[in-house]
Amino acid sequence: MIIGMAETKSKLKVWDNIPSWAIYALEYGIEEDPILEADEEEMIIKFLEENFPSGCIMTVDWESRREFNPFPAFGKPCATYKVTFNTL
Repeated sequence: MIIGMAETKSKLKVWDNIPSWAIYALEYGIEEDPILEADEEEMIIKFLEENFPSGCIMTVDWESRREFNPFPAFGKPCATYKVTFNTL
């Protein structure tokens, strides 16, 4: 049986300012990203807890790279991507 998005009550949330350095950890988990600093891990955990407490599935728009964004979703100014999150 295939369950559609309406039946699962999932919602799409789009962020156009997700830091490029956080993409891997957001997709695979912070424990899988050995180069993250402790403060970066904390920012990612806080972002996920505040916005997706039940979890999410994400899709990155790789063509949307903004080389310098002074207002990323978290952290210092950096390159960012547009990411669509499907909440669980």
